[in-house]
Amino acid sequence: MATKGKETYLGNLFTIDIRPDQRDSEISEFEEELIRSYLQDIFTDLKQSEETVELITSNFFYESYSFLNEDKKYVLKISLDPDNGKLSTEKNALDAVSDLISPKVINYTNDEDSGIEFLLVSWENGDNFDTFGIDDLIYNIGTFVCNLDFMHESDSSNLLSFEDKFIQNESIVELFESSDETEKSIFEKLVDLNLDDTREIFLRLKNIFEERYSEDVTVLCHSNLKKSNILYQSELIKFINFEHSHRADIYYSLLKVINNLYLFKSAKDVSLFLEKYYSCSNLVNNLSFQEFLAKYEEKKETNQLLLFQDIFHNVLFHFNAYGAFYNSSNLIRYIELYNNIRSTVKKYFPDYIKSLDKLFYTCIQTVETYDIDELKTVAGVVDEEEIDEDYSNPGIEDLEEDTD
Repeated sequence: MATKGKETYLGNLFTIDIRPDQRDSEISEFEEELIRSYLQDIFTDLKQSEETVELITSNFFYESYSFLNEDKKYVLKISLDPDNGKLSTEKNALDAVSDLISPKVINYTNDEDSGIEFLLVSWENGDNFDTFGIDDLIYNIGTFVCNLDFMHESDSSNLLSFEDKFIQNESIVELFESSDETEKSIFEKLVDLNLDDTREIFLRLKNIFEERYSEDVTVLCHSNLKKSNILYQSELIKFINFEHSHRADIYYSLLKVINNLYLFKSAKDVSLFLEKYYSCSNLVNNLSFQEFLAKYEEKKETNQLLLFQDIFHNVLFHFNAYGAFYNSSNLIRYIELYNNIRSTVKKYFPDYIKSLDKLFYTCIQTVETYDIDELKTVAGVVDEEEIDEDYSNPGIEDLEEDTD
């Protein structure tokens, strides 16, 4: 809610993003008053001296805070744009999923008069698997897949359908349409894609979806089950951050888990994951294991293209909301996900593959995806003293090693 100017680098060209999203950890007076007023309505015995509020994360859609009351810890998420649907989606998902494997909803309030949305949930102890690492997750794969199947079995009727989610992703084009002409020109020079190209790519993906997607078993798909959203403590695993949840076919959900956790880097890990999931699942026990694997493989190419639609949307949103060079760790993550399905994307989009490569690889300084002189003409020339010769994007060296 309190933001400061965001700075991005275009090679060695220093620019200011006109839509900043960075903020510090200090909570503003407006936030303090907003949080205090809300919590006093929820906890009638709340005393300011007992209240400890800290900012956890801040993103384009909402702010997330932790606080203590009577020795109990909670998470409070606040959105100043309820229309984005993130907190209402998470509320509906958490209502459906057992609190044995997820946070418990304490309160959800959508104040339509003020245009402010609140979601209060229990704090879940434990560290995530970004801390423990993938080897520890594989060690606990039995517990993980049991929780995954438990979540899959949850009632998903109040969540977006896969088609609705698909259409929602397509709406990113509308954001680009509302951008000013300079931003559009910079984007086109960066990646050789214009609005008509993005519409065409989404249209082809929609045609593939309508012709080939089907749901053998409809499940509750978390859709963002990466290591940071999986908590572990004392042999227990819990999932958090359900704001991207929707209904989906079970085989799509399984492939997305494999993708988000980078299990695709090891064929052994993929085989183990699928074997363990099948052994504990009540949803596919009408099939033999070989039939289950055959169905997964049969749908894999289509599901990879649907995964690409989601990743394509995410990168376009990142460019539009944050800029092409801000928070490069997320962009590096998208590159890895894209590289995993690139051969399938190339098969269906051979005429766009060079531009798509540029889109995903733009944040890597050592990969020349744009003409810097053209961009200077579009964005304006920068004085030499403003150039940072030592700037580099984090994670580039690791990526280069992986792609050699």
